[in-house]
Amino acid sequence: MATTPIEAEAAAEWANLCMEERVPADRQASYEAHVGQPANWSDWRQGHESYVRDKVRRRHPMSAAFSGGDALRPDLEANQGLYRVERIDAVLRDYGTELGAPVDAAQIERWMSNRDAAFAQTALADVTERINGRLWDERPRFVVPVAEFPNLELQPTWPRTMCERCGLAHHFTGSPVTLALFRYSVDDVLSAYREADPAATVFAVPTVLDLPMSNLYFAAPRSMHFGHAVGLEPKPDCSHLAAELVHAKVDYRPEQWIAVGTVSKEPLRVGDVAGLRADHLTCLRETPGNERYGANCVD
Repeated sequence: MATTPIEAEAAAEWANLCMEERVPADRQASYEAHVGQPANWSDWRQGHESYVRDKVRRRHPMSAAFSGGDALRPDLEANQGLYRVERIDAVLRDYGTELGAPVDAAQIERWMSNRDAAFAQTALADVTERINGRLWDERPRFVVPVAEFPNLELQPTWPRTMCERCGLAHHFTGSPVTLALFRYSVDDVLSAYREADPAATVFAVPTVLDLPMSNLYFAAPRSMHFGHAVGLEPKPDCSHLAAELVHAKVDYRPEQWIAVGTVSKEPLRVGDVAGLRADHLTCLRETPGNERYGANCVD
């Protein structure tokens, strides 16, 4: 490490890089060449952001996340269900302006419950197209297996549940945030990349190089088959841990809408993250063979 971070946020970012075990040697070399010789942590952070922007979010058809190594996951069942959440406030605002009438979560739900009606079909397809249009870059998409959240869409508090278990603190703004829940299958993603190099896969366990610096990302031990973001409401038995994967970009389809809801919670304080990360590390170390995971980085 070129510098010793002092602030809590920088310490978490440093630990994420230090604990990462899945990045293959060629990708690490590419990353180090891109970052160069930073004079301080701020320089390193800027170099990291530049790497993610240029090598992860602008690669086509698949980002560097799928270039090889221990992160790849070629063994998923084709019919396995996946959940993904999108914030849609801006999309609904713009679409409502075009229609000349407000569009909110309740309106989307009415269209979803009346999908056979021509106008509902058209409206839902229009909103879906607008969401796809905003997701313009090639970043890996973070998803969670449906099996991790039984009957999630039937729970009125699903937006908060997803945010808390998946470390989505950026949706905690102190004001209502509208979220859409999409459900699709592993095969939906695989089908979009039938022409990909057969030696590659479009699914991977996330690594620290697949996203901007984040103190709520947490590298998972190599022995684990999934990633695990820092939970915002940890439980003593570690049952809050939610498995996560990334996959290559795909567009949503109207039939993949499952639920729409809002979440309103005060922003997470940086000072709270250290405790959440400590709880998370304790849970990771309770898995067999990982009792000393990260000892050289955080202890």
